[in-house]
Amino acid sequence: WYQRRVREAVVSTQSTGSSGINAEYGGISCIDLTFVGPYYTYHTEFDNYHYLSNYADPDMNATKSVAEVAAVVLFELANERTVPLSATSYAKYVSDTVLNSRLKTDLAEEDIDSEILEKAIRKFVANAEEYEKSRPKFEDQKRMHMELRRYNDQMLQMERSFLYNHGLPGRPQNRHMLFAPSVLDSYSGSVFPGLFDAVVMAKDSNDPAHWNEVKKQLTIATWVTRAAARALSSKVFPN
Repeated sequence: WYQRRVREAVVSTQSTGSSGINAEYGGISCIDLTFVGPYYTYHTEFDNYHYLSNYADPDMNATKSVAEVAAVVLFELANERTVPLSATSYAKYVSDTVLNSRLKTDLAEEDIDSEILEKAIRKFVANAEEYEKSRPKFEDQKRMHMELRRYNDQMLQMERSFLYNHGLPGRPQNRHMLFAPSVLDSYSGSVFPGLFDAVVMAKDSNDPAHWNEVKKQLTIATWVTRAAARALSSKVFPN
């Protein structure tokens, strides 16, 4: 392999399709483990075991390594007292992606105020930081079981807060409002695809009614973000 390196785990969108269905439908966090290198037959009829075992990875070293890492990660996850996911990294990724986009400018041109979403995101970031600050005391072996269960459940509920039962427009199977494929690119993941897709389609259309869908998606994005912030709040379960 031409490149061998280990990258720090980061929060990001994920590939779609069957590999992302757990997150898109069930609100279950997913991890992407892969090895870096040229794989020229990807998505071709030659992408099969024969090619992998004879040319791409003859000794199965890379494939074996990924499987071993996955096994260790699963073992560590099962034995951690607190869910080892960073709420702060999650919230800041959402904040950076949305606030550094053209969303505010595009909405302002149509006299649509994006402040409600921005305020919800700021609250999400603040609650995530507060949540992470309390992590050390829950890692104390003396903490009561129910207190620890409550802390971990907050992280799980934060992820599930982004689920919306009606799903994305025309795609009820995609219930995760934050991370899901864009209708303009069904292969790559996207952040708040319902909102960003609606803006693109409204700008490409001469029909002002399309901006009503933008307002609807803005409301939904704000609602699920507020729900995620509430899930992490210490006021839900005071320490």
